[in-house]
Amino acid sequence: MKRNLIIALVLVTTVLSACKKYLDIKPYGKTIPKTAEEFVALLHSMLNNIDYGGDNLILGSANSLLNLECYADNLDASITNYPAGNSLPIYVGANINNKQKDYEDLYQRIRDCNIVINNLKTDNTELDKNVLGTAYAIRAVCYFQLMRQFCEPYNAQKGEQLGLPIVTDFDMEARPLRSTLKQTMNFIERDFKKAVDFKVKEEVYRFTEDVTQAHLARFYFWAKEWDKATPIAEALLGKYPMQEGTAYTEMLQARNAKKGNVLMRSFLFSGTTDISYNSAMSIIKARPVSKGFIDLFVEKERDVRFNLMMDKKRQHTKNLMANIRTDEMCLMLAESYAHQGNSGKALDYLNLLRAKRITGYTPLTATTLPAVDNSALVQEDAMGKPLTPLMQAILNERRKEFYGEGDRWFELKRNGSPTFWVAKDGLKYITEPYLYTFPIPRTDVELIDGLVQNPGYTF
Repeated sequence: MKRNLIIALVLVTTVLSACKKYLDIKPYGKTIPKTAEEFVALLHSMLNNIDYGGDNLILGSANSLLNLECYADNLDASITNYPAGNSLPIYVGANINNKQKDYEDLYQRIRDCNIVINNLKTDNTELDKNVLGTAYAIRAVCYFQLMRQFCEPYNAQKGEQLGLPIVTDFDMEARPLRSTLKQTMNFIERDFKKAVDFKVKEEVYRFTEDVTQAHLARFYFWAKEWDKATPIAEALLGKYPMQEGTAYTEMLQARNAKKGNVLMRSFLFSGTTDISYNSAMSIIKARPVSKGFIDLFVEKERDVRFNLMMDKKRQHTKNLMANIRTDEMCLMLAESYAHQGNSGKALDYLNLLRAKRITGYTPLTATTLPAVDNSALVQEDAMGKPLTPLMQAILNERRKEFYGEGDRWFELKRNGSPTFWVAKDGLKYITEPYLYTFPIPRTDVELIDGLVQNPGYTF
């Protein structure tokens, strides 16, 4: 059922300066909303954008997933079909300036959440809890997305790493510098925990308690806190078992429905974004699936994903749907246990997922795991260690499972940020390690004394 928007009785008018407009929030000639009913519209505007597939930042849209796939190596950019593929980025560097706009837009969403969190005078009603729980969850996800894109992966061996400017209220005079990455991570964790504590149950708010727990598990996984990710992932996987066969295919190919063990998804409703969705599904066919990706499907036709994801011409066929589902929890568990030295449990979860995808599946054992492919792009794990047969099998399974869902780009970043290149018109376009971490907006670096740009960028 479509969300019925509650129109705010009082709107917030903002005064924007030349720089940092996404942080500059001060009511001007208007009164800030005070009741939950008045704050709902700020949140529902963002949630509606997710529901109609227009959100590129919080969960993702067909267009944002298309771009992420183009940055990575699941598609073969060197044999793109032109002119059909002219609008596809040849590599991440082609879109790097656009990422500065994403940075600003994510902070604008954080701004709206801050307005709710700082100004809602709660009476501890269910509506108050739903509104605050949703605001904390969205703010945490926005900071998580900023961290994944604009900070290096956390590495305790590096000492202090650059984090994000942490903004928790609105102040036109404030120009916060970057916190450390550890401070950023601590802030995101606190926000997620606060959101979970509100125990949002109503589906209309999308970030229910279970959905927020799933995002928290994602955060812990990215932060390499394997022991914190595992209990959450196990609880969710137990509550929402994985689908298989026809039910799995129907779940992923549903155009406007949340099915199976999908906890949250984009594009629930048709609307004006149908055009952009159809365009993305058409344009992606101009870039064939890479041979390296196809070769991962050793079982070929026995693997339900093989024909789901591509046709015989190597053209993409899988639905471009941003989502969070418990299949991810299963593979997070496999990898987390592997990092903790529990190869038995890691194999159990790896086999659990493969059994749901491959007809006549025979479980892998420590002695039957394929040898490490030394020609593969990824050669080290998230901890910087050389891949073992078990870890490579887990990473390969994740690559197959989440193809077309924008996952591979972040997997490359998380596992060594390897250098690779593609060719066009006799030129090489090289994805260097620094390009996995996007630049802070140039105007901020120039105008805010002491704000440090990410390594590799001279502007």
